[in-house]
Amino acid sequence: MGLCALIVSGCAATNPPPPPAPALPVAAQPQVQPRAQVPTLPPAQKPPPASTGNPGTDADPGSTFDNLDVADPGLNGQLAVLRVGSEMTPNNLLAVFAGLKNRTGHRLTLNVETIYKDKAGNVLNAGSWIALVLKPHEEKEYRSASISEDATDFLIRVQRAPIPAVNP
Repeated sequence: MGLCALIVSGCAATNPPPPPAPALPVAAQPQVQPRAQVPTLPPAQKPPPASTGNPGTDADPGSTFDNLDVADPGLNGQLAVLRVGSEMTPNNLLAVFAGLKNRTGHRLTLNVETIYKDKAGNVLNAGSWIALVLKPHEEKEYRSASISEDATDFLIRVQRAPIPAVNP
């Protein structure tokens, strides 16, 4: 019986916890940065890019989602417009951009063109369609720059590219 009591008391014994680690000086403690909250607004409600205050890099405050026209209604729900904007380059030309995202699980082949306008709203170029292919769920940024210093406004047009005819 004495042996049994010895075993039981040995099993019930616990080792004391290790001493706490010495505290680090405040400067040596790792700093945990809080995660930034990402707004979940729909694309049409996102604000335009913020101004940097640097010439040649400021976003055009007049650039909005109204500066982009999805000319193909079949793209509704398939193509997301994430951002649209413009900036003046150091050589005083208007550079424009649009962030586009394929919301589908298949490839989207698009045509994109930019029409530049002067202060009076007159069209400065005839525009030319540029092919843009988006892989499934891919996001790309379209960019273009005017060739005239008179360009102050723009319209980016997007449509589905026609399927080429196959010759037998």
